Amino acid sequence: MNIKHSIMPGVILLFAGSANSQDLQWELVPPPPPVPTDSSSITTQQSDKLVWERVIPETNFDSPLFTSESSVLSVEETDPTLVWEPVEDDDVIVFEEEQPITIEDSTQAIQTALRTLDEESPTYASSRALLRNDRWHPQISYLIPNGYGPKRFIFDGVITGTDCTLGKGPCEPFTTFSNWQESIKNQANGSTYFNVGFGDTQSWGGILITTSAETISASLGRGDGPLVDKTNILQGIQTGLHYSKAIGPDTSFRTGVENWITWDSEDFTFSDMTRNFYFVGSQRFRLKKSTNESKWFRNAYLTLGVGNGEFKPIEQTFKDQTLALKNAGCATYGFSPETPCSNESFKRALRTGSDYGQINPIGAVSIEIVDGLHLLSEWSGRNLNAGLSWRPFKEVGFVITPMIESIVRNCEYPGCKVKPISNFPERVPLPDVVLTSRARLSLQVSFQVQF
Repeated sequence: MNIKHSIMPGVILLFAGSANSQDLQWELVPPPPPVPTDSSSITTQQSDKLVWERVIPETNFDSPLFTSESSVLSVEETDPTLVWEPVEDDDVIVFEEEQPITIEDSTQAIQTALRTLDEESPTYASSRALLRNDRWHPQISYLIPNGYGPKRFIFDGVITGTDCTLGKGPCEPFTTFSNWQESIKNQANGSTYFNVGFGDTQSWGGILITTSAETISASLGRGDGPLVDKTNILQGIQTGLHYSKAIGPDTSFRTGVENWITWDSEDFTFSDMTRNFYFVGSQRFRLKKSTNESKWFRNAYLTLGVGNGEFKPIEQTFKDQTLALKNAGCATYGFSPETPCSNESFKRALRTGSDYGQINPIGAVSIEIVDGLHLLSEWSGRNLNAGLSWRPFKEVGFVITPMIESIVRNCEYPGCKVKPISNFPERVPLPDVVLTSRARLSLQVSFQVQF
């Protein structure tokens, strides 16, 4: 036999098998029965193990590659066999069928997401009302500023009125509605503010410019009157400047001077708003998680700080005014000038004594009863005030805040005596005109817009 001719079919077959190696298929075959050792006794056995073997796909032996004798290529597999073993029930992975999502589930998920967005958003403010997630919320204080500041550009207008003003008193108790109307007519006072805020308290800070317009308040309350100079556009105008900075979404600080600039320095009738410095910080407390669907008591607020001017106790203001009158050459306790001072000097001294001066603690606490309604109380440095702040329309920055002032019977009430000046030997009662014999009622209305 020609060795060359006998080797070639094998080589060709090897190349053909190599070329078709990717076509190898695997199939499960039962294991062969065991070979009995004793031919006289054959016992049928079953194996617990499954054996996997590789099967070579069918080969077309009629292919032109096979030009001589064909042979069958046998492949013995040496791979280890796969062993199937039982597992414990705890190790079995069970795929549970997913429950269908209902409309109620979707609605609840959307509401939770909206609550989360609203409650996780940082808190901002105008001069008084709060702003969060581009939605206005009621005030958390009344007379004292809160620590929050503006976002982007904010404008607000504020009107405040009190049924009896300290300085126009005494504020006597009333028993009938007509008595109260008479008190409002003779002793009420109002303030009108137009304020502008801009910046971002959460980043570099926010600026707030407040402007009081007392001639507008006078026109609303008593008509124009002979003292209103319509040609003087600066009459009764005073401007304050404030800066706020946050250190987190719920914590912010504000400092400033109220009524800092008096544009008409010769006006002592309408430009009589007290100038005061203050520094306060406000903290929001989230009382419930966003997943909690209850609408009641979700937030609380605490404001603490210091201030002077309007935030001084009334007895301290009385002492400061007495000293200012003496320094201006006006007659007062323990001092009688040779020549009486002018009316202008007298009024200027009273305003000087009211401004700035001793630093005092101030603070406020507020709780959100329900969205749009806050219960609040504050210590103004002078007395305790309490009331409600209500935002009647959810999408509109309109806030109404009725308050009760002068709750504590301190030196704002008759019977308190103080030493007016250091070299005066006696304690004297405060003038009746600055006293009250009852808690006073006040109302603040504000309208704010964000651009």
